[in-house]
Amino acid sequence: LVYWDGMVGHSGKNGCHLYCEVMGRRKTRGTHYYPALLKPRDRCVAGSDHGDIDVSNLPPSGSDGYADNLRRLVASPN
Repeated sequence: LVYWDGMVGHSGKNGCHLYCEVMGRRKTRGTHYYPALLKPRDRCVAGSDHGDIDVSNLPPSGSDGYADNLRRLVASPN
């Protein structure tokens, strides 16, 4: 169901939805992702080591990607 509706829950790497470009960050040896826009300066966990995200310039949501995938699904023979 996660891939069907795009929701991953508040603790997922893509916390808002599957097509969002804002990735969450997790603590060392942790599995819970947090919606932190700034990269921690004292640690760098693989998968959470992307740069800071400017809150005044957030990337657009991925509704275009969703629409493309939906068209592909509707056009599939089965």
